[in-house]
Amino acid sequence: MERIADRFFLHRGQSLQLPAGQASAIIIVSGRLSMMGAPQWLGEGIVTSVIALEGQAHPVEPGGWIRLTALTPAEIIAVPRTRRMPTWHGLQERLRPVVDVWRRRLPGRGA
Repeated sequence: MERIADRFFLHRGQSLQLPAGQASAIIIVSGRLSMMGAPQWLGEGIVTSVIALEGQAHPVEPGGWIRLTALTPAEIIAVPRTRRMPTWHGLQERLRPVVDVWRRRLPGRGA
């Protein structure tokens, strides 16, 4: 059976490093994070981007490693990259756990 996603829980100040090639997206279910991207060449220098993330999905470019640091306690889902493009049905099945989490967190849906 193919892996759908990996879920991580981080305490404030805790960091997690992931190979950027493994994840196609990072989804922040709760909390706030900073994400340091893989170093990239810009002209003759190396540049590393740092992005603040909260309650959103963020695509991850392949290559290198990314570091996620929790600014508050956080729950993260890393959606893995696939070798082939998924069919529409396959895409729906892969995203179903993520959509279910978001639906439970909508006001009036209780959970």
